[in-house]
Amino acid sequence: MYETVIFDLDGTLLNTIADLAAAGNAVCRENGWPEFSREQFREMVGHGIPNLVSRFTPEDRRTPLVLEGALARFSALYGAHSMDQTRPYPGISTLLTHLKAAGIDLAVYSNKADVFSCSLIDHFFPSTFQLVRGKVEGVPVKPNPAGIRGILEQLRADPAKTLLVGDSGVDMETARNAGISSCGVTWGFRSRASLAAAGATALADTAAELETLILGGMVCN
Repeated sequence: MYETVIFDLDGTLLNTIADLAAAGNAVCRENGWPEFSREQFREMVGHGIPNLVSRFTPEDRRTPLVLEGALARFSALYGAHSMDQTRPYPGISTLLTHLKAAGIDLAVYSNKADVFSCSLIDHFFPSTFQLVRGKVEGVPVKPNPAGIRGILEQLRADPAKTLLVGDSGVDMETARNAGISSCGVTWGFRSRASLAAAGATALADTAAELETLILGGMVCN
C-alpha cells in the first residue's frame, strides 16, 4: 500500500476545462482574437496559466506587454468564475474519503497558480489534504521535480511509498524525474495512449480502479 499520494488537480481531481475555456475565450473576444473549442483548450492546458495564455494569444501579438495584459485579464476572469462549471470527476470524493480513512497522506501538486489551486481544493474538498501546492514564485513547474521533492520533504514521505496521480505526460515525466511511481488516469485531458507512451507506472480508468491500486491491490493497466 502506498503511504503518500500526490494528486494533480486539473483533469485528475476536477474537470475544470469549461471554466478555463470560458475565461480564455472571453479574453480572446475582448481582444478580437480567434476563439477556441473546449477540446482545443484541453490540449493547451497543463503547463501553467502563463503558458496557457501564451498559447491562446495569436503568435504575432505575443509581446511582453500584450501577454502581461492578457494574463492579468485571464486571472481576473478565471478567479471570479473558476467554480461556475467545474466539478469533481465521478467517484473522486468517495475515493478521497476512503484513502483518508485508511491513513494515507494526501497532497495536491498543480502547475495552476497557487491561489487558484488552494481555493478550488478548499471549496470542493475541505479538510481533505495535508498539503496543497500550486505554482509559486521561485519553484519551477512540472516536469521539474523540485516541487515534488519539496512536498516529500515537508510530509516526510518515503519516495518508495509515494504515488503521483495525474492525467498528462507531464505528470508521468515529473514522477519519473522525482524517482516516484505514477498512475495515469484516463478520464482527464489526455488520452490513454499518451499516458502509456509517457511511461506511466500504471493506468486507471475509474476512481475505483485507482483506489484498488493505491490500497495495494492489483496494478491497473
